[in-house]
Amino acid sequence: MKKRKKRRAPPSASERRQHALADMEDRRERKARRMNPIARNLLFGNLVFLAVTQLLYSGGYISDMLSGSATLLGIFLLLLALWFQFGGKGHTGGTGHWPGL
Repeated sequence: MKKRKKRRAPPSASERRQHALADMEDRRERKARRMNPIARNLLFGNLVFLAVTQLLYSGGYISDMLSGSATLLGIFLLLLALWFQFGGKGHTGGTGHWPGL
């Protein structure tokens, strides 16, 4: 014996509009939570740069001074990526504007 699906009435215009609005809000929330591409690329490039620098330092190809300056550059790039991710939204800054973690 086969079970048959019950027929349903097509959704009304208001239900379709409400569903579309809910989908748009969901997309907007997902876009807001997404990581900034500039910050992501800066972090990835910084990781590769620091890894190569550490390999060169461990092999004795670069001096302590050059390794230290590369580390400072890496810290600067990290702060720049954090600024792109959290701080560069057009507001004046301050501790009240940083999102809670």
